[in-house]
Amino acid sequence: MKYLKITLVVVFVLIAKQNLFAQTDTVQVLNPKQFLRVSKLNPQAVVIDVRLKKDFKKGHIEGAILADTSEKLYQIIDSLGDRKTYLFYCKYGERSIAAGKMVFKKYKINVCSLEDGLDYWKELKMAVVK
Repeated sequence: MKYLKITLVVVFVLIAKQNLFAQTDTVQVLNPKQFLRVSKLNPQAVVIDVRLKKDFKKGHIEGAILADTSEKLYQIIDSLGDRKTYLFYCKYGERSIAAGKMVFKKYKINVCSLEDGLDYWKELKMAVVK
């Protein structure tokens, strides 16, 4: 738990220093470049796609785990634990924020959400895999 707190503090201090993120209650909203940086540089990062399975199959962020229901999302967090940095995304950003709030309510852990979702990620020509 201590390692997770230290990792999260370091990541968020670096991001806050740049004044590049917004906060929605307990969910840190990261722009696509920040989201990618955290997912690649933080060994504790877990990318979770909260869209439907059919959308996931059409394309998703590399390494993402599908959690198309709250039950699946809770199973993932139960199996991986609260020592991870969870990065959620959806199509537009709203569903991932809602999922983040649900996770905070149940587990009391903060999560990150991709700003404006996968559509914005794609607009920026960032990589998507099938």
